[in-house]
Amino acid sequence: MDTLQIILLVFLYYLNPILSNSHNSHGVVDSDNEFAEFEDDDADDEIIIDKDDNSHNAIYHGDSSQTKQNVPAHFRSNWASYQVEAVVILLLALYMINYMIGRSRNQAIANSWFQDVSTLLQEQFTVVGDDGVSEEPGEGNLIKETDSTYLIWCSGRASCQGMLIHLKLQKRQDLLSVILGLFRPQQDKAVIRIDMDPNEMDSFVLIVGQRKSVTKAVKDVMDLVSYFDSFAFATILGLPQSMTVFAEISEAVTAIIDPVVQSVLRKYENAVDYIHFSDQYSGLKPTEGETYTRLPDTSRVLIFAFNIGNDQAETEALIKTVFYCLEKIKRYRLSREGKSKADKKRQSVKEAFMKTTHQARQEAAQARREEKTRERKQRLLEEEDPEKQRRLEKLEQKRDSKLRQPKIKQLKIK
Repeated sequence: MDTLQIILLVFLYYLNPILSNSHNSHGVVDSDNEFAEFEDDDADDEIIIDKDDNSHNAIYHGDSSQTKQNVPAHFRSNWASYQVEAVVILLLALYMINYMIGRSRNQAIANSWFQDVSTLLQEQFTVVGDDGVSEEPGEGNLIKETDSTYLIWCSGRASCQGMLIHLKLQKRQDLLSVILGLFRPQQDKAVIRIDMDPNEMDSFVLIVGQRKSVTKAVKDVMDLVSYFDSFAFATILGLPQSMTVFAEISEAVTAIIDPVVQSVLRKYENAVDYIHFSDQYSGLKPTEGETYTRLPDTSRVLIFAFNIGNDQAETEALIKTVFYCLEKIKRYRLSREGKSKADKKRQSVKEAFMKTTHQARQEAAQARREEKTRERKQRLLEEEDPEKQRRLEKLEQKRDSKLRQPKIKQLKIK
């Protein structure tokens, strides 16, 4: 639930008693005293007015009964009763002010980053910033997904199907997120995904970046869980201690992370979160209790996750590195030994998947058969024509008898 919704619920909760009291004091008439004016006026009644504690209480003393009626205090004379409501209104005002300021600030950050990289993107792609809605390709559109996430779509380049830039900014429009950010600081990120054409990338899986981010990805991302192997590449490549490398094939590491990429990783250590290259990318692994009955669809992707800073030169250098890696991977091919190792690994992963999901596939097939049987029997019961009903019954009996017969394999001897 959003923070604004929580504050509104609390406000309504405390406002309800006020509205109820106001309604009772102005619109409710005591049914017992409705015809009091018609009663006998001969009795000697005594009226006592109690003005203690700034309250107006009238007590009527008669011969047979006593009645005490509480008159609510005037709103201006008792501000202390509305302290909670005042706090809620103050919180609502603070939230709305923070929402407007945070939303405009995120918009400014996204527009500034887009302007910094638009020239480089236009040099590489025919269409930069398509909105994905118009029939004709458009340019210069920064798609606002939420108040803290923006999308930039680029297309029209050889060797790749397109590039999607996902700007994941801090939730500055959410007051609760701002407060939590004081204890757990977060950074604005730009996640760049390039989908390669099928024949423009060889078979390998590799990830390099900050140790914390890479370790988390190795546990959660499907292709890294299945294909990665642990090597001490970070020390060999001379990368900073905060970075680590996981790869499937060792020869791909030294070929892709060459001295040019190494210098960028060392120079912009704090700006690079992780870089992930894979020909078997299928997203996150299934959660506990969720299983696949068939192999998920895979894509050949290049993913770059950068921290957004205020240095335009840093941003341009990182974007240039993206296209440098794209061209490098486009030209790179594994050796015969590396290709054979990659193919064997993919075959073994496929076989292991088929074994682990065999029971799930059997259960799914059995469920489909039972569903078809129920549909046939339901159609048989709903059939009104006796002749058609008899034919359907015969077909159903044949199926049942065929299922009850033992399965015997016939061997032909030549």
